[in-house]
Amino acid sequence: MVRLFNDANLAEPTSETLEKALNALIGLAAFPAEQAVAMSLSRAGLDCTGLWERKRQAIEQTPGLSVWRGGETFDDIGGVENVRNFLKAVISGVDPPRVVVFIDEIEKAFAGSGTDLSGVKTEMTGTILSWMQDREADGTIFIGPPGAAKSLVGKATGNSAGIPTIAFDLGAMQSSLVGASGERLRTALKIVDAVSQGRSLFIATCNSIASLPPELRRRFTLGTFFFDLPTAEEREAIWKIYRQKYQVSGPLPTDEGWTGAEIKECCRKAYRLNSSLVDSARYIVPVSKSAADQIQALRKQASGRFISASKSGVYEYEEKPVASGRRLIRSEAVEVAGKAGPV
Repeated sequence: MVRLFNDANLAEPTSETLEKALNALIGLAAFPAEQAVAMSLSRAGLDCTGLWERKRQAIEQTPGLSVWRGGETFDDIGGVENVRNFLKAVISGVDPPRVVVFIDEIEKAFAGSGTDLSGVKTEMTGTILSWMQDREADGTIFIGPPGAAKSLVGKATGNSAGIPTIAFDLGAMQSSLVGASGERLRTALKIVDAVSQGRSLFIATCNSIASLPPELRRRFTLGTFFFDLPTAEEREAIWKIYRQKYQVSGPLPTDEGWTGAEIKECCRKAYRLNSSLVDSARYIVPVSKSAADQIQALRKQASGRFISASKSGVYEYEEKPVASGRRLIRSEAVEVAGKAGPV
């Protein structure tokens, strides 16, 4: 690299510039790396942002791989303090990851494993299981209702650590040609291995973990975190973030049972429609109402089994007692009978 600077009649790069350049070039072969540096040189020096962009393009030439370009960090997230603190310790600890591999809705990606007649999904599942085992790849699973910040935390981890986040789409790797799906998956894993230098962090989101094979869940050695609906204190922090982002003010609507995604959407609608937050809330039906039964089942499934994303320790759910409908109806009947008097 120093030779390229000398050939371009530029001052030799500082150690800081060299470190940034090496981080951007990890995983590229020698010739493409040299080309990327040469094309990123100018009189102002080395354009490290351009280096990263060329690396992204090289990664995205592989079917099923894409590099997340969003700018979210942990500072843009309200609530879920326990999982954020845990991931901060992971990315700043011994042998920190060089790449975050993000798998969204993993239960759908591996649906049919072991039962598909073609055997393609089963083969692909076996390939990734062996790869994670052989590389001792770290991973964690986020489970919870939609909009509870699972994907947001996963994508923010890479930006918070200053490393790329590679979205891993298993469905896009499948092909109609015999053997092509497995070959695409193996190629994608080679790219991840090269870019991470054997230090990758897999983060998978999941709306229902029951369909995941136990052997796959076991590969995610850093544990499974449950994301519940945010508490009142967490909702307050989320409102503060998105009201500032979209520059909206005024009284807040009733937000009991709202997710972070619904709070964001309320602020975004208020900004776009130039309306109040209370008016914007009329166009939102929280998932706690539209999918109440599913959320209840998730909570019961997670209680005592998974780590809480919000509080330290294992997630515990205590079902609130609900008055019996039959008893209420009977009380009303007695009251009506009392008013009517004896028959």
